[in-house]
Amino acid sequence: MLKKVLLSIAFTVLSLPLQAQEWNELAYYLAYIGPEDMRSSRGAPVTTLGGVLQQDRANFHRFGLRHAQDESDPVFADRGLRARIPDMVNAGGNNRGSLSRMARSGQPFLVNVFVCGYGNTPSVIYLAGAGEDHSGCY
Repeated sequence: MLKKVLLSIAFTVLSLPLQAQEWNELAYYLAYIGPEDMRSSRGAPVTTLGGVLQQDRANFHRFGLRHAQDESDPVFADRGLRARIPDMVNAGGNNRGSLSRMARSGQPFLVNVFVCGYGNTPSVIYLAGAGEDHSGCY
């Protein structure tokens, strides 16, 4: 009898839905992408949108190179997370349009950056140019 009760409890617990992690805006910041952000730490040109955003955050957090318009973020002080920026930019479908063209051509620009993910794990970056309307992660 006890065995049946324990099995019944076990099956009931296992059949409950797992707690889904919620989609969150983990960070929002404004970044000015200037000439310093379009060169790698070794001096090589950086021409992809994800690459210049990654270099901007490295310059901000690691090297202390900050533009007056640059804002801080609570995510990219971690080098490993900065390394994921290009993939997160791609996941957000940001590689089309004027921001991508400006990164390729070396033209400085101001950008709103929305870092989104499930729970506390960043997985997507959505971008909006200065003055563009955007709903962030929602």
